[in-house]
Amino acid sequence: MEYSLATLCAMSKPVSHYFSLPHGEPTIPQNVRRTTARAAGITLEFSTGAGVFARGGLDAGSRLLIETALPRGDWPEGAHLCDLGCGWGPVGCFAARLLPQAEVYLCDINERAVQLAAANLALHELSNARAWCGDGLDATRGDCFDAVLCNPPVRAGNAVIAKLFADAERGLRPGGVLWVVLRTAQGAKSWQKKLAAQFGACETVAIDGGYRILRSMKS
Repeated sequence: MEYSLATLCAMSKPVSHYFSLPHGEPTIPQNVRRTTARAAGITLEFSTGAGVFARGGLDAGSRLLIETALPRGDWPEGAHLCDLGCGWGPVGCFAARLLPQAEVYLCDINERAVQLAAANLALHELSNARAWCGDGLDATRGDCFDAVLCNPPVRAGNAVIAKLFADAERGLRPGGVLWVVLRTAQGAKSWQKKLAAQFGACETVAIDGGYRILRSMKS
């Protein structure tokens, strides 16, 4: 499948770093560790490492996001999905494997995380996905994506989370859906109210292990 990230990018705001096949093998960071993760009935192997979120393996929140959002979506042929704040790429990798007809884009501000994400895409030969390093969706045009999946970096603070959600709203096409996972104890109910005000509605579609999956549709 041919890709053109340039078609998603605003000409005035080029991406800062861009890692992908088939334009060359991604650089794999040093001191990586291998882990396996199982979600939605499949098992994948990943490289993780220091300096990234959940370096020990797939966290429970991301697993719940994968198992809730990906099977439930009515994905059209060639759907554009974004793993926003991708870390080392588990959500995006599972999305690309589970939805081979989709085009999956992984984005994170952490260059090391994106290098790992790109390496993990290459490991599984997921040619329907690519990763880039940038500050949220600043580099993309509006109305690009059918879905944005986000496990936001709570420790980065509310301002960072709010920016990611604002980016997601701008980046979604009309009818596109934002899927978010947050801990109840870390403000999920409060963020649901804020997303409801932002999008017009926000529903809780799953609760498990202290996590909530929130869903908002762009009108």
